[in-house]
Amino acid sequence: MRTIGLLILAFLGLHWCAFATNPLFSDTTKAYGLPLLTKNPKGDVILSWTEKDPQGVVGYYFATSKDKGKTFSDKKLIFSAPGLGSGQLMRPKLVFKGDGTWVAVLTYNPTAKPSAPVAPAPAHAGHEGHQAAEGNRPAQGGDRPRGGGGGGRRDLQVVYTFSKDAGSSWSAPKPVYQDVDVKALRGFFDVTVMANGELAVAYLKDVIGSTKHEERDLRLVVSKGDSFEPEQLLDPTPCDCCPISLLTDAQGNLNVYYRDNRDNIRDIARLVSRDNGKTFSESEILYADNWQINGCPHSGAVSTQSGKTGLITWFSAAKTEPGIRLATTDGKKLTVINDPSAKNMFVTSAKDGGALLWDQNKPGSTSKAVAYRKIKGDKVSETQWVEAPVNTMNPSGLVLGNQLLIASEIAATPGKNSIQLSWVSL
Repeated sequence: MRTIGLLILAFLGLHWCAFATNPLFSDTTKAYGLPLLTKNPKGDVILSWTEKDPQGVVGYYFATSKDKGKTFSDKKLIFSAPGLGSGQLMRPKLVFKGDGTWVAVLTYNPTAKPSAPVAPAPAHAGHEGHQAAEGNRPAQGGDRPRGGGGGGRRDLQVVYTFSKDAGSSWSAPKPVYQDVDVKALRGFFDVTVMANGELAVAYLKDVIGSTKHEERDLRLVVSKGDSFEPEQLLDPTPCDCCPISLLTDAQGNLNVYYRDNRDNIRDIARLVSRDNGKTFSESEILYADNWQINGCPHSGAVSTQSGKTGLITWFSAAKTEPGIRLATTDGKKLTVINDPSAKNMFVTSAKDGGALLWDQNKPGSTSKAVAYRKIKGDKVSETQWVEAPVNTMNPSGLVLGNQLLIASEIAATPGKNSIQLSWVSL
């Protein structure tokens, strides 16, 4: 086990970890990003992330902690290629099937080639019409779908790879869909484990033959053993570039949350399956923001189960109350983060609540920091901050007892981000 180098500060019960000295993220030639925290079936904490080298080759890695995030194992590679997706709108995911199989789902352009190093570009990581994030995210590939390394953007695939030995070895990646010869961009996906232990993967797919600049429909596939069944069309007119969120709720239902497009009113909608993805309800709007915008805002929802219900967060620039929303999955609004610099929201759950995380400029400053609010039942705390010496952004979190473990990107060297872990008390 490699011990994370800790720089512990006594500040309102907050501890934060300086990852500049952590061997997992010590290669200063690489850009690290998209950290995600979860648990494996044994209850071990799993941290996954991407690394991008100067030639544009992206690797997807994970490390395991058996002591609730205090120390982590050496990293293990899941997959590495020039065309592996590393944008915020298509974060790779690592999940665990009911039979114990580990599965990673990610976007991949097989036609991409290594490229010469390029200078970092200005960030474009915000909602459309919303202030862009500070930091170095373009070193990780930006947000909009790109072919990468010279490959065509219509070659972007949603693929999966699986491991039968707890992540020690991985299968060759394959598309989750069967029409592999159809040239179409597929992405903005999510994956979840359904009540029967199999996987559901939802994604947006180019409408074949469309003459519009961007036109995609909403598709879903479910796994059967180590392969996937034929895809289903769920909605022909979703918002074209907003990520999907999948949630298996406490009743075992599969919920698909996505940004709909009804005559340019782009609110979060939900589809529900009570038979593990075989059939679905009619689409319904979760919460009527009535946000009218002539274009895709490039911002989806994030959801999680919490007790007998669930929590969901999304952004809306509706005139009545713009900002990041937090609501129950029953559509009850809990709070709104209305700072115009707030973005990159994430929600994680506990037995009766959880925490909402996001990044924004600290008051009176242009420095980007991770903020959070604690959730207990339908009560939400005031905003609190994760202390760090430089810009931090793009958080994910995991509740461990009465502590919240946060993984976020941190501005390390010019044009490159690293990753830090932070602890806060709930």
